[in-house]
Amino acid sequence: MCSYIFSFCVLFAFSLIVFWNCKKHSSSHLTREFYLQNLNNLRGIFALEIVIGHVVRYEQTILYPLGKFMICSVAFFFFVSAFGMAVSYEKKKDYVNIGFILSKPVYLLTLSLLIFILSMGVDTVCPNNLSYLISPLWHSYLTKTNWYLWSLIVFYLLFFFSYKYLYKFHLSFICIITILLSIIMYLNGSSEAWVASSFAFPFGLIVGEHFKTVRQFIFSRKGILTLIALTLFGLSCLLITTENITSLVFMRNSMCLASIIILLYICSFLTLGNHAIAHYLNKYSTEIYLSQFIWLEVTDSYGLHYMVRMPLVLTATFLSAMLLHPIVKSIKKFFVNCSLIHLPKIFRQKY
Repeated sequence: MCSYIFSFCVLFAFSLIVFWNCKKHSSSHLTREFYLQNLNNLRGIFALEIVIGHVVRYEQTILYPLGKFMICSVAFFFFVSAFGMAVSYEKKKDYVNIGFILSKPVYLLTLSLLIFILSMGVDTVCPNNLSYLISPLWHSYLTKTNWYLWSLIVFYLLFFFSYKYLYKFHLSFICIITILLSIIMYLNGSSEAWVASSFAFPFGLIVGEHFKTVRQFIFSRKGILTLIALTLFGLSCLLITTENITSLVFMRNSMCLASIIILLYICSFLTLGNHAIAHYLNKYSTEIYLSQFIWLEVTDSYGLHYMVRMPLVLTATFLSAMLLHPIVKSIKKFFVNCSLIHLPKIFRQKY
């Protein structure tokens, strides 16, 4: 009984955060920039879902679906990042240059080092061996650091190369490479996390570049039928007992794309994430996502019940996020300033 009460309270609180103060908006708001801003406002909420999902992913509870939905939440981050870059590429002169490398891949690489140092510090004082201090240290850094950072760095480099040198073939190139890399990584034994939500990145670029066309399509009869097909194909993975390349790569990505399209439908009618809690979560979304993993490992090493583990992980993650935020903000500011140095003077003044 306690488990049901706790789970319903979590679901109620999470639903309240998602839909509190949501408002209808007029059709005049339906610009590409409005969609992007609305989606960006949801970053913190999706980061929170991922933390909760990691805690309950193996628990026999009504919260179990949140563990499964995590791949859609990760896909959301890939999608929004790509969507934002496509818009920036169109609006900002000379967007793809050395400044992009500094403010994107190099910035993320620096964050990975910061999070790894934090993890080593926790490993030092934790009575259980979390394997962050194993030798050689570089191997621990490469294998223990959050996979999402490495994946995003690869996507950013892929974006840089294709948008700078391939011109009108850049979208086709990124789509093909993403699919091939996902298949290759699956065949090489990579976990579901690496391949199950990867298609969201090229989809974000497509939406960013061809927003009006995509929006018209998803509201057409063909678009609705496509959404139904993606949803049914994606959910079919739940019926497969033995995982294979179809279920892990294509079915799960289909489910991710369907969830993003549904989110685009919702954003067409409602403004979400317009309240203080969402703004708070959004402010610390990067730090929440990155700092959660060490606390997930610490609490898991003690074998705690999920009703005890969840508040501990959330509390430790939020405290870490608040402590890391000034550092992350300073690092971001440093690389943004470095990137502006490499831009033409007239562009620095404008942006």
